[in-house]
Amino acid sequence: MDKKIKFDNGVGYDKTLGLTTNKGKIMGLDQFAHIRDKQSGQMKQPDFDKVYSDKYEPTIDGFVWRKHSRLQQFMQNIWDEQNPNSAEAMNGEDELTLTKDIITNLRKEIDSNYHNSFCSGGFFWGHQFQEEAVKEYSKQDVQFCDWALAQIEKGETVLYNCSW
Repeated sequence: MDKKIKFDNGVGYDKTLGLTTNKGKIMGLDQFAHIRDKQSGQMKQPDFDKVYSDKYEPTIDGFVWRKHSRLQQFMQNIWDEQNPNSAEAMNGEDELTLTKDIITNLRKEIDSNYHNSFCSGGFFWGHQFQEEAVKEYSKQDVQFCDWALAQIEKGETVLYNCSW
C-alpha cells in the first residue's frame, strides 16, 4: 500500500493511521508551510500536483501535513500567545509568521516527541492517533525545521497555515 498521505483535493490517506472519513465525508486538519511570495505578499501555495506525485520535494513545493495534531497544537499555542484577544482557533485564512525562535522551539518539541504539545481534543485534528502522526512525520518535521531556518537566514518570511 502507498503510505503517502494526501489531502482532500486528491484523497489517498494512509489507512494505517485511520486518516479516513466521517460518515462518508472527508474531514480534518490540513496544514501547510511555505515562504511568502515577494511579489504578491501571499504565502506560496503548495504545488499539489507534485505533492500527490513521486516528484514531491517539500523544500521546493511547500510542506504539507494531514492531521498532525501535535504540530497543530504547538502552532496553536504560538497563535494564542500572539493573538490573546482572539476567541477563535487559528484556521482558514489565518497565517502564522515563523521566527527563528519559534522554529528552534519546534525542533525541541520534535526531539521530545512533542511532549509539551499534547492535543487533548479536536476530533478534526486527528488527536486520537497523534502518537502515530508524530512518528510518521518525524523526518519531515526535522527537514522542515532545517529548511525554515535556512529560509529565515536568507531573509525569507516563512509562514504556517491550516484549515480544518
